[in-house]
Amino acid sequence: MYLRRLRAFAQNNDEMPPPYYTWSAVRWMLDLDVHGNPLGNLVDLAVPDEPARRNGRRELVPKLQRSGTGPQPLLACDDLKNALGWTNPTPTGTEPPHKETLRAQTCHDAFTDLVTTWSDTCPHDRGAHALAAFLTADGPQQLSRPAKYTNSDLVMFRVDRTPVHRSPAALDHWTTVAQDRKSSGEIGLCSVCGEPGRLVDTFPRQVTAGLIPSIGHDPDSRSKNRPQPSAVTLASMNKPALGYELSTQLTHAPICATCAECSVAALGHLLRHRDHTRRVGDTALTWWLIEAQPGTEAPIRHVFDPDAQAIEGLLAALPPEDSTPVADPRQLVKRIGGVLDSPRHGHPHEETGTGMFCAVAASANKTRLILRDWIDIPLPAAERAVARWFRDHAVINPWTGQLEHVSLYRLLLALGRWDTRTNSYLPLGDPGARRPISAQRDLLTAALRTTPLPVTIATHLVQRLRADRRLDTPRLALLRLVTTRTFNPRKQIPLALDDTNNDTAYLAGRLFAVLESLQYAASTLDGKKKLNTTLTDRYLTAASTSPARVIPDLLRGSQAHLKKLVTRDRDATATALVKQRDHIVGRLKPVPVTLDIAQQCSWFNGYADQRNHHFASAAAHKQATQDTADDTGLIPVPAE
Repeated sequence: MYLRRLRAFAQNNDEMPPPYYTWSAVRWMLDLDVHGNPLGNLVDLAVPDEPARRNGRRELVPKLQRSGTGPQPLLACDDLKNALGWTNPTPTGTEPPHKETLRAQTCHDAFTDLVTTWSDTCPHDRGAHALAAFLTADGPQQLSRPAKYTNSDLVMFRVDRTPVHRSPAALDHWTTVAQDRKSSGEIGLCSVCGEPGRLVDTFPRQVTAGLIPSIGHDPDSRSKNRPQPSAVTLASMNKPALGYELSTQLTHAPICATCAECSVAALGHLLRHRDHTRRVGDTALTWWLIEAQPGTEAPIRHVFDPDAQAIEGLLAALPPEDSTPVADPRQLVKRIGGVLDSPRHGHPHEETGTGMFCAVAASANKTRLILRDWIDIPLPAAERAVARWFRDHAVINPWTGQLEHVSLYRLLLALGRWDTRTNSYLPLGDPGARRPISAQRDLLTAALRTTPLPVTIATHLVQRLRADRRLDTPRLALLRLVTTRTFNPRKQIPLALDDTNNDTAYLAGRLFAVLESLQYAASTLDGKKKLNTTLTDRYLTAASTSPARVIPDLLRGSQAHLKKLVTRDRDATATALVKQRDHIVGRLKPVPVTLDIAQQCSWFNGYADQRNHHFASAAAHKQATQDTADDTGLIPVPAE
């Protein structure tokens, strides 16, 4: 199915190159007159100071995968070995080995025969006749060789300042030659498009090396032992053990020449454009739309680059979970009648032009493609999935009151280790970050398929919270995501403090946040002196796993902080915090002895909600008084 969708994209996209052509860097160019005489020497198209033209000028050139031992030249634009019969220059300036010279001459003869045949087939193409005359008159041997070159450099020819290989006759002739080389010689039913056509033995070309990462290896890794990228084939059965009934090639997977070329060309085109692809760990994700309105953006782009206005529109169009849209019966009858009557009157029935959203997640195992995931859903369904993704991990900034949506990149960074020296998360690919290699793919699958996150993500997140003792916006978004998707799929988690939640783990987290605020308020009475060991430093791990073991000690220790607040005339702060503490303690019955991973996530949710409630109160007080100083303490907590 994904090959069929790639073909549909290739045939309906104006940016696609012609069949069996691709964009590549051309290093050398030679101008000819209409009689085949060179107008000077080879022109070097490389510009060393420009990264985009360091290896030559980007041109649309013929492309076909070479297989076997025989020469297989490209039409009118090939490397120096095929086009001019040149070998690589020797370091000492001596004659190259006879074997290399003979191979270069054989390849050049095949290139000359291909151009001569094209010239005889197209008598009205001036470029074909000029190039054929140049080759048959032994023109390549009369050219002076550049000081530095390799016989793998591409060279193009121009007549009247027009590339010879870009003429309409060249496009048609090269398509015929390419199909003849890759054809199995049989006409059959294509398994992709379902129509009879000329079948191929192998795919006409491979996906360019480096566009698809190797499986099991992080492309962002800084290790020197990373595998070298290889060109990838969409399907290959070059050994009997790989094919059905020990058959080689595409015998039992019939694919026509058009589908084979369009699918490879479309996939390579999509993988090169940032608007259509992203690297997700050891996987390349690429997406496209079919039959969509012009100017329509794929909703998955907002997962990587959130747009507040676009996300707001997606959330506004999201139907409530408890409502099921019911279609008008009269409209259903009208639509069904149109479908039934369409064969009789010969007109297609009216269709809703919503478009389709397609996405492919692929990895490479050396030269073979591994299809990790394939999504083919209507565009409105993809928009709803992305809207639910942002709804499930939305976080309110307690200082501004604004709703924040976190990109996939920031969520992935938050799964790594926090570096206190740089006050940032360790970058992607750093082995010290200890991120699960499948984390990116798990997050992306949850975004597109509205599926739960693996429990391993929740376990890893809780471990990082305890080890780093840092709970910021991205980690709170992850915490909400695993709580909503994995442990409470049928319950909508409130964005702010939920005072109706009587879950003991949630209440235990809230209590810890209140006691933490109490200690902080008491410590600020002596100025901005930093505590050597805070409540979080000493008790966070134990309180989030075994609350019953530490809560009694924490409650007894809070009395000293209260006494300090009262003696320093901070009665309002002490009263508000005591009221909150006693209110939670009265509901926390029984105190949980141990917490499983779901309860630990609930504990951290309660801790974050209570802490953000304190921050929101401080922000509201600051806004009301327009004064940075507070006469009742640093963190004012309103009485409940």
